Amino acid sequence: MDPPASRLWPRILVAAVLAAAVVAVVLSGGPGALSPAMIKTRLLDAGPWGPVVFVVAYAALQPFGFSSHAFIVAAALVWTPEIGIALSWLGTLASSSVAFVFARWMGREWVQRRLPARLRRWDDALATRGFRTVLVMRLLLFTFGPMQLMLGVSAVRFVPFLAATALGVLPLIVVESYVGAGLVAWLFG
Repeated sequence: MDPPASRLWPRILVAAVLAAAVVAVVLSGGPGALSPAMIKTRLLDAGPWGPVVFVVAYAALQPFGFSSHAFIVAAALVWTPEIGIALSWLGTLASSSVAFVFARWMGREWVQRRLPARLRRWDDALATRGFRTVLVMRLLLFTFGPMQLMLGVSAVRFVPFLAATALGVLPLIVVESYVGAGLVAWLFG
């Protein structure tokens, strides 16, 4: 049974706003306008508000297709490695939470009603062993967009999702902050 129209129209409105935002980004230079160098310039222009702008931009843009890697490298180029790692970690947690909550709000009921029996076993595993499953997924796939949305419509609870994300993304953020920033600085410095 589908939700009544009174519960459906806010979701349609959100989808339309997101589609308009994607069109606006494409027309304004697309995701390439958010290169590490462009992000660095904008963050430095923000002054002491730069870290807040960084985390908010990361949380708002990454769940909808912008690369986490561009944000992580930019943070490492703008701030010290330790601060860049901390801000990238916070941004990743915030963006993962946004993707999870968005997917849960937009489509969980619909997906759960239509989930085939062969996938129920995997969904039940996420409900009972959510932390371990999400941790492995994060270590292997980092912030892969479809995975984040899939977790949002699954039976995994938010706290295990967030705890496993916090732990699972940290190794790649640390490596990418040091190696990625060093590589970009060497290539373009």
